[in-house]
Amino acid sequence: MNHVVAGREKMKRFVLSLSLFVVGACSHPLEIIGEGDITSASGERDCSLEQFEAQAETCAVNMVIEDYNETYTATPRTGWVFDRWYNGCNGSLSNQCSFNISADIVRDNWGDTMPPLTAKFREQTFGYDALFIGHSFFRPMADGMAFHGPNAGFPAHTQTMIFSGGATGAPEALWNNATKRAQIQAVLDTGTVNLFGMTYHPQYSTMTGYDLWSDYALDQNSNTRLFVAMPWSTNPGDFEPEAYHAGWKDQGIAACHAIVDHLRARHPGVDVSCIPYGQAAGELYTRFANGQLPDVETLVGSNGTGVFRDDFGHADEILVDLAQLIWVYAIYGVRPVEYDYDFGYITDINEIADSVIRVHDPHYDAE
Repeated sequence: MNHVVAGREKMKRFVLSLSLFVVGACSHPLEIIGEGDITSASGERDCSLEQFEAQAETCAVNMVIEDYNETYTATPRTGWVFDRWYNGCNGSLSNQCSFNISADIVRDNWGDTMPPLTAKFREQTFGYDALFIGHSFFRPMADGMAFHGPNAGFPAHTQTMIFSGGATGAPEALWNNATKRAQIQAVLDTGTVNLFGMTYHPQYSTMTGYDLWSDYALDQNSNTRLFVAMPWSTNPGDFEPEAYHAGWKDQGIAACHAIVDHLRARHPGVDVSCIPYGQAAGELYTRFANGQLPDVETLVGSNGTGVFRDDFGHADEILVDLAQLIWVYAIYGVRPVEYDYDFGYITDINEIADSVIRVHDPHYDAE
């Protein structure tokens, strides 16, 4: 944008902000991603796709004066389905989003612009062509997406998993392994991969592997979305449950966010996110220690009897299922509490997964 146009845009925003302040109102813009329309219960705040594209006032400004009582409904166009809301009703699969804000609060925010309420629609046949690369603390969750992707409403989901155990499954180690590198590159060379997921291992704590693989993947398809999935820590029995849980939340999540920050800076405009599924282990460990996990008999068991299936920390069934729910949200935006699939547990693992999502910094979620 040249300086003249930029100056005009700044002036327009200033005039709009000033006018809102003078008349005593605030602004709540409406946005549409994909093909669909937003209608309002009052009939006064409708925003059709054509109006949004034309930046009509009901979309671009949507002035709020006095009480803000409104319910918006997102309706897809032919060949499209409603995906989710951003802001206001974050991640909700319901196509309705309601606001009930008193005039006092509105007056306290006169002149302000609220984050835009965004309705996202997707094509009915949507699904990622995914490539996942990683170790045994990563693979069960990746493998599970072959079922959960289509089951959650994304029938075109396809995937390839390239596995290598332990530290050899870290991105840098996979690049340094000529055989594994060739396998992964052969998949990326098709140019169809648009979701590329990597994991983490502390033995390879630099950014080298992430740089090499992200560069290569984006060279083959510049529209590829990237994510880093952060696993739980090993040897859980060596720690008290609270210390184990807190250690991951302090160190594991910080490492994941640092990688995402680095990759976003390296590839501006690319969708890079963190999947904090490692927190699932600490959530279950602390619940088991507090007698709040009736579905398992022991911390370390097998065939569904434990949280972990060995002392090293490989996941037993309930941990795999809980972590997969976090992946489903991170990849496709389906909130666990709204995912209609019965895992058969007494414990509400959907709610536990949702609690993990709620405390994760949304800045590091997918766009």
